[in-house]
Amino acid sequence: MTLLQKKTESNRNDRDNAEKDLRLNVWTFLFVVIGFVASWVNMTFIQDAPRSIEVLAFLSIIFTTMIPGIIIALVNRYWGYGYLIGFAIAGIPFLIIVDLFIGGYTFATTLFIFIILWLIFWKAWRSLSSIRTGSLEEGHLQ
Repeated sequence: MTLLQKKTESNRNDRDNAEKDLRLNVWTFLFVVIGFVASWVNMTFIQDAPRSIEVLAFLSIIFTTMIPGIIIALVNRYWGYGYLIGFAIAGIPFLIIVDLFIGGYTFATTLFIFIILWLIFWKAWRSLSSIRTGSLEEGHLQ
């Protein structure tokens, strides 16, 4: 094996080890429940909103998913994913039981935001972990 092949294999192993941190623990499921409750409260707020602020009420879904989702994901990305999944899942029973449009809008919007944030965090996490492990091997960072 050449030096380049050894280094490539070592980087691949380090990256694989860095990605093995998927731990669905109690906190992840707790954030699913928190997201579900936050979503239900937000959907009832949208339903009860006066006509004059109805557009702002619908935009509140974006703020109540992205801001807490990003803050939680900065601590632990799987907790952030749990929050967003719980938020999205709450739209399904709401659309069946209460209001078709509000529940469907919440589900679709949150799912879309989840996919965007997942791609950003997943790509950034992998990129940062490969830079970190690659730099440590080369001795650039102490």
